[in-house]
Amino acid sequence: MLKKSMIATMILLGLGSTLTAKPNMQMGEGAKKLAQMAGKQSPYYRAKKEAFPKDYFLVSQNLPFLVGVALFHPDSDSLKLDKQQLDAIVQLKNSTVPAAAKAAKKIKAMETELADAILQGKKSPEELDPQVEEIAKARAALTRAHLRCIARMRQILSPEQFAQLLRLASSAH
Repeated sequence: MLKKSMIATMILLGLGSTLTAKPNMQMGEGAKKLAQMAGKQSPYYRAKKEAFPKDYFLVSQNLPFLVGVALFHPDSDSLKLDKQQLDAIVQLKNSTVPAAAKAAKKIKAMETELADAILQGKKSPEELDPQVEEIAKARAALTRAHLRCIARMRQILSPEQFAQLLRLASSAH
Protein backbone atom coordinates (compact mmCIF):
# COMPACT_ATOMS: atom_id res chain seq x y z
CA MET A 1 0.00 0.00 0.00
CA LEU A 2 2.82 2.38 0.90
CA LYS A 3 4.52 1.58 -2.40
CA LYS A 4 1.36 2.45 -4.37
CA SER A 5 0.93 5.73 -2.56
CA MET A 6 4.57 6.64 -3.14
CA ILE A 7 4.18 5.93 -6.86
CA ALA A 8 0.99 8.00 -6.98
CA THR A 9 2.75 10.87 -5.18
CA MET A 10 5.67 10.73 -7.63
CA ILE A 11 3.29 10.79 -10.58
CA LEU A 12 1.44 13.78 -9.13
CA LEU A 13 4.71 15.61 -8.52
CA GLY A 14 5.80 14.87 -12.08
CA LEU A 15 2.53 16.14 -13.49
CA GLY A 16 2.65 19.18 -11.26
CA SER A 17 6.08 20.18 -12.53
CA THR A 18 4.88 19.68 -16.12
CA LEU A 19 1.86 21.87 -15.52
CA THR A 20 4.02 24.68 -14.14
CA ALA A 21 6.61 24.53 -16.93
CA LYS A 22 6.78 27.59 -19.12
CA PRO A 23 8.81 28.90 -22.03
CA ASN A 24 11.66 31.32 -21.39
CA MET A 25 10.00 33.81 -23.77
CA GLN A 26 6.64 34.24 -25.50
CA MET A 27 6.34 34.53 -29.26
CA GLY A 28 5.75 38.14 -30.18
CA GLU A 29 5.76 40.39 -33.17
CA GLY A 30 8.68 38.48 -34.66
CA ALA A 31 6.43 35.59 -35.71
CA LYS A 32 4.06 37.99 -37.47
CA LYS A 33 6.97 39.74 -39.21
CA LEU A 34 8.34 36.39 -40.43
CA ALA A 35 4.92 35.42 -41.77
CA GLN A 36 4.68 38.73 -43.64
CA MET A 37 8.21 38.39 -44.94
CA ALA A 38 7.46 34.88 -46.22
CA GLY A 39 4.88 36.28 -48.59
CA LYS A 40 2.59 34.18 -50.72
CA GLN A 41 3.02 30.42 -50.68
CA SER A 42 3.72 28.75 -54.01
CA PRO A 43 0.77 26.86 -55.51
CA TYR A 44 3.12 23.87 -55.84
CA TYR A 45 4.22 23.80 -52.20
CA ARG A 46 3.73 20.24 -50.89
CA ALA A 47 3.13 20.81 -47.17
CA LYS A 48 -0.05 22.28 -45.77
CA LYS A 49 1.83 25.18 -44.25
CA GLU A 50 5.19 26.69 -45.08
CA ALA A 51 7.72 26.83 -42.23
CA PHE A 52 9.47 30.06 -43.12
CA PRO A 53 12.46 30.51 -43.01
CA LYS A 54 13.21 26.94 -41.86
CA ASP A 55 12.12 25.33 -45.14
CA TYR A 56 14.85 27.12 -47.07
CA PHE A 57 17.90 25.63 -45.36
CA LEU A 58 19.80 22.93 -47.23
CA VAL A 59 19.28 20.65 -44.22
CA SER A 60 15.84 21.77 -43.12
CA GLN A 61 14.46 18.69 -41.36
CA ASN A 62 17.33 16.94 -39.61
CA LEU A 63 19.02 19.73 -37.67
CA PRO A 64 17.27 21.32 -34.70
CA PHE A 65 16.64 25.05 -34.51
CA LEU A 66 18.03 25.37 -30.98
CA VAL A 67 17.59 29.10 -30.38
CA GLY A 68 13.84 28.79 -30.86
CA VAL A 69 13.67 25.72 -28.65
CA ALA A 70 15.71 27.42 -25.89
CA LEU A 71 13.45 30.46 -25.93
CA PHE A 72 9.99 29.27 -26.93
CA HIS A 73 9.62 25.55 -26.13
CA PRO A 74 6.90 25.15 -23.46
CA ASP A 75 9.43 23.44 -21.15
CA SER A 76 12.42 25.66 -21.94
CA ASP A 77 12.49 26.92 -18.36
CA SER A 78 13.86 23.46 -17.50
CA LEU A 79 17.16 24.70 -18.95
CA LYS A 80 17.50 27.00 -15.92
CA LEU A 81 19.24 29.69 -17.91
CA ASP A 82 20.91 32.47 -15.98
CA LYS A 83 20.45 36.08 -17.10
CA GLN A 84 23.78 36.13 -18.97
CA GLN A 85 22.87 32.97 -20.92
CA LEU A 86 19.37 34.21 -21.72
CA ASP A 87 20.78 37.55 -22.91
CA ALA A 88 23.36 35.75 -25.09
CA ILE A 89 20.67 33.56 -26.67
CA VAL A 90 18.39 36.55 -27.30
CA GLN A 91 21.33 38.36 -28.90
CA LEU A 92 22.03 35.29 -31.04
CA LYS A 93 18.36 35.19 -32.08
CA ASN A 94 18.40 38.89 -32.94
CA SER A 95 21.47 38.48 -35.14
CA THR A 96 20.65 35.17 -36.83
CA VAL A 97 16.90 35.14 -37.41
CA PRO A 98 16.71 38.35 -39.49
CA ALA A 99 19.69 37.26 -41.60
CA ALA A 100 18.19 33.79 -42.09
CA ALA A 101 14.82 35.26 -43.02
CA LYS A 102 16.40 37.60 -45.56
CA ALA A 103 18.36 34.71 -47.12
CA ALA A 104 15.28 32.47 -47.12
CA LYS A 105 13.22 35.15 -48.83
CA LYS A 106 15.87 35.39 -51.57
CA ILE A 107 15.96 31.59 -51.95
CA LYS A 108 12.17 31.42 -52.14
CA ALA A 109 12.17 34.07 -54.87
CA MET A 110 14.85 32.19 -56.82
CA GLU A 111 12.89 28.94 -56.51
CA THR A 112 9.68 30.62 -57.64
CA GLU A 113 11.55 32.11 -60.59
CA LEU A 114 12.95 28.68 -61.43
CA ALA A 115 9.48 27.11 -61.32
CA ASP A 116 8.06 29.85 -63.54
CA ALA A 117 10.94 29.46 -66.01
CA ILE A 118 10.38 25.72 -66.47
CA LEU A 119 6.58 25.67 -66.19
CA GLN A 120 5.51 28.93 -67.84
CA GLY A 121 8.63 30.08 -69.69
CA LYS A 122 9.24 26.65 -71.17
CA LYS A 123 12.99 26.93 -70.67
CA SER A 124 15.08 23.82 -70.98
CA PRO A 125 16.59 22.21 -67.88
CA GLU A 126 20.05 22.97 -69.26
CA GLU A 127 19.22 26.68 -69.46
CA LEU A 128 18.20 26.57 -65.80
CA ASP A 129 21.34 24.85 -64.50
CA PRO A 130 22.97 28.15 -63.42
CA GLN A 131 19.85 29.08 -61.39
CA VAL A 132 19.87 25.66 -59.72
CA GLU A 133 23.53 26.16 -58.79
CA GLU A 134 22.76 29.59 -57.34
CA ILE A 135 19.92 28.18 -55.23
CA ALA A 136 22.14 25.35 -54.02
CA LYS A 137 24.89 27.79 -52.99
CA ALA A 138 22.42 29.99 -51.13
CA ARG A 139 20.90 27.02 -49.27
CA ALA A 140 24.37 25.73 -48.38
CA ALA A 141 25.39 29.15 -47.03
CA LEU A 142 22.25 29.28 -44.91
CA THR A 143 22.96 25.81 -43.53
CA ARG A 144 26.56 26.75 -42.72
CA ALA A 145 25.21 29.69 -40.71
CA HIS A 146 22.83 27.27 -38.97
CA LEU A 147 25.73 25.01 -37.98
CA ARG A 148 27.58 28.01 -36.54
CA CYS A 149 24.48 28.94 -34.57
CA ILE A 150 24.29 25.42 -33.11
CA ALA A 151 27.98 25.62 -32.17
CA ARG A 152 27.40 28.99 -30.50
CA MET A 153 24.52 27.50 -28.47
CA ARG A 154 26.88 24.75 -27.29
CA GLN A 155 29.29 27.49 -26.11
CA ILE A 156 26.60 29.42 -24.25
CA LEU A 157 25.18 26.42 -22.38
CA SER A 158 26.76 23.98 -19.97
CA PRO A 159 27.06 20.39 -21.24
CA GLU A 160 24.08 19.42 -19.05
CA GLN A 161 21.96 22.29 -20.37
CA PHE A 162 22.91 21.46 -23.95
CA ALA A 163 21.92 17.83 -23.41
CA GLN A 164 18.58 19.00 -21.97
CA LEU A 165 18.11 21.36 -24.92
CA LEU A 166 18.58 18.45 -27.33
CA ARG A 167 15.98 16.44 -25.37
CA LEU A 168 13.55 19.36 -25.69
CA ALA A 169 14.36 19.74 -29.40
CA SER A 170 13.68 16.08 -30.08
CA SER A 171 10.31 16.33 -28.32
CA ALA A 172 9.25 19.56 -30.04
CA HIS A 173 7.21 17.95 -32.80
